[in-house]
Amino acid sequence: MNILAIECSQAHASVCLSKNGESVFCSDWTAARNHDEHLFPALAQALEKLATEPLHLILVGAGPGSYGGVRVALAAAVGLSTVKHSRMVAIGSWDDLAADNGACIVADARRGGWTLRRPDGNISVVTSSELQQEAANGALLFSTESEQAMLSAGISAARCNVTPTAEGLIRSWLALSTSQQEELAAKPAEPIYVRPPHITEAKHKPWEIKKQPKA
Repeated sequence: MNILAIECSQAHASVCLSKNGESVFCSDWTAARNHDEHLFPALAQALEKLATEPLHLILVGAGPGSYGGVRVALAAAVGLSTVKHSRMVAIGSWDDLAADNGACIVADARRGGWTLRRPDGNISVVTSSELQQEAANGALLFSTESEQAMLSAGISAARCNVTPTAEGLIRSWLALSTSQQEELAAKPAEPIYVRPPHITEAKHKPWEIKKQPKA
């Protein structure tokens, strides 16, 4: 099976092409708000490596992380899946980070909260006090943040600066059973929201034409 994976949920992003479980092309870069500038050249290289072979599956890192980065990856994957007639699946970006040791993954969720992924896959936003208590209770914490950022918050992490990768997405997918893969594939391909989306309803619908006052 030929699998293309796209991971853009963090500043450090990547693309990976796997053929029958073997990575044949990987590219990574660091970008703040311009993942598209690097993503499309990397995808072009991956497709060149694929040549005329079919692309069976496209995996996209769904986060948690940068909403904009995940959306760029999803948009690119939608276009590719249409052209290549490929199946497209969104998979948790952090699933591979603690697969071997059962650690909790932590990231700054802003607004005084921390995103916490527990070993069972449950993701929630907790306070600094709650996270400190998790550590006091013996939880093994890995963080996508720097060691300095964690220490500044009074939290001790066993590892810092852990980064999800496109290659990790493929490992996570291949580790699932067939039934788990089908269950994941049946879900909508969308970002993982750690908080409910805050959407302000528009005053006027796009199709509504505002009447001009009479002269």
